[in-house]
Amino acid sequence: MTFSVSGLIFVLCLSCLALNQKGSKRARANRKTNSGGLTVQVKASHSLVKLPPRPDLIALNCEPTETQVSLYANSTSPHNSEINFNWQVPVGRLIRKSREVTWDLSGLQEGTYTATVEASDTHKNTGSGSVAVTVVVCPGWLPDPPPCPTISVSCPSTVESKQPVTFEATVSGGPDTTRTYEWSLSAGRIISGQGTTKISVDVSGVNDKSVTATVSLGGLNPSCPNAASCTILELK
Repeated sequence: MTFSVSGLIFVLCLSCLALNQKGSKRARANRKTNSGGLTVQVKASHSLVKLPPRPDLIALNCEPTETQVSLYANSTSPHNSEINFNWQVPVGRLIRKSREVTWDLSGLQEGTYTATVEASDTHKNTGSGSVAVTVVVCPGWLPDPPPCPTISVSCPSTVESKQPVTFEATVSGGPDTTRTYEWSLSAGRIISGQGTTKISVDVSGVNDKSVTATVSLGGLNPSCPNAASCTILELK
């Protein structure tokens, strides 16, 4: 009797154990479901960035866009807990780090670049998403320069080394702009006239057989030639 009761108790305990094991498995299954990954949606304000050509060119049949792209990420936690977003980009610069960030793509080479974001909540649920942005550089052309002036320098071909020599610059044509004059010599010394169209040069004591004076003009369009020179071929 006692054995059968003990056996009954033993059987009942096995049944309890089986029920407990089933309950534990069900609980574990529920926890696994609750700790699943997050679904992350990602979008960009625009997926094509058109950069201007190099600074000295004008865009040809291409309208540059904003170089900064706004990126947005959205996700919902199964536990309604706060979600953190961590963005990564291979190039460019990120401004601010949150659900919404700004991606600066100025000055990049052409190509397609992908921004990725990883979301996580306080219950260690995680998820990730990505969005691609293509960068192109607008073709450009160099506009024709304005009319350029003609620059020349006059000087004698032969001079006495004991006498000062005169070099004179002549500028004709081109736009009416304020111009500056800067002279340089291969030999000798400027006595007067630096900064003007005409200089006087001391060539006494010069060992070279020739002297070249060069004038450089300031105030011209950068694409225009801005220098001219003249050479005295013989010093006596």
